[in-house]
Amino acid sequence: MENTSPLIVVDTLIKTYSGSRKRALNGISFQVAEGECFGLIGPNGAGKTTLMSCLLALIKADAGTITIGGINPDDLAVREVTGFMPERPSFEGWLTPKEFLNMHHMLAHRPPLSVALDIEEVLNRVGLEEQCWNRVIRTFSRGMLQRLGLAQALIGKPKILFLDEPGSGMDPPGNVLLRSLFGQFKKERITVVLNSHHLDEMERVCDRVAFIRAGKIEAIETLEEVALRPYVLFVKWLEDDDKNIVEKLQRCAQSVNAQLILQEGLSAKFSVINSEVAAGLLRNLITEGVRVQSAQPEQTTLERLFDESSKAGLEGTPKKYD
Repeated sequence: MENTSPLIVVDTLIKTYSGSRKRALNGISFQVAEGECFGLIGPNGAGKTTLMSCLLALIKADAGTITIGGINPDDLAVREVTGFMPERPSFEGWLTPKEFLNMHHMLAHRPPLSVALDIEEVLNRVGLEEQCWNRVIRTFSRGMLQRLGLAQALIGKPKILFLDEPGSGMDPPGNVLLRSLFGQFKKERITVVLNSHHLDEMERVCDRVAFIRAGKIEAIETLEEVALRPYVLFVKWLEDDDKNIVEKLQRCAQSVNAQLILQEGLSAKFSVINSEVAAGLLRNLITEGVRVQSAQPEQTTLERLFDESSKAGLEGTPKKYD
């Protein structure tokens, strides 16, 4: 990621809801660079949606500051370049997608002469089938509503996107579409703040992720940093009559400073200190005649971060701040 001035700056944000003794946000601070995809992960009730609402100026924090491009998030100059997709979109069910997007095109102050072309372009972009463009929205499935929510977030041609669980209710083709869209956002230098429980999808698209627990940020890290940490590698191989397979596995592991944890049938688990060691281990196994069928981490990169941060929080030791 290029070294640029931060576009979004959040400083010591605090929020407590009326009637609650517990802070929903308890001193949240972070920065997001222009063109970055910044992910928010954490357990339910961690404060992610509250944080998103503060970023959008839908609710006001009790203390702390937020600036977007150096100005307050409720400034009209910010709202004109912002797109938002809530976790559970609620649309005017009596409208058709074309009518709905026509209204939001007008609200976004887009040129009236381009409205028909802009609506057609964004509906195609989110993969909503043309036969649905003139259907009333109340007849839509959850996945169709998600696509329409993405279209609404994009109709104003925003430079900043706030997406709250965009993959919720999506079918497999919808998830493939989302990955494609995030690739386009990166090329277009669109800044994205993403909240999602789909850790495998976030791992594919985020530059950095923040782990939030109990209203606090426990860790902010790049995916590359997490990938350099120790992890468990799960390896499977094809049928092998070698009666000394355990000795072979141990020898291959020890030569690259890895460790055999468990061998069962045609599979084994190894402890490796990073991906380079994992690559060396696999090279050794193949050289020794082990017909490796597959090899993958026992947990995805973000699952490891989630697990590590959760354990650190329980032990009362925050991980790393950025």
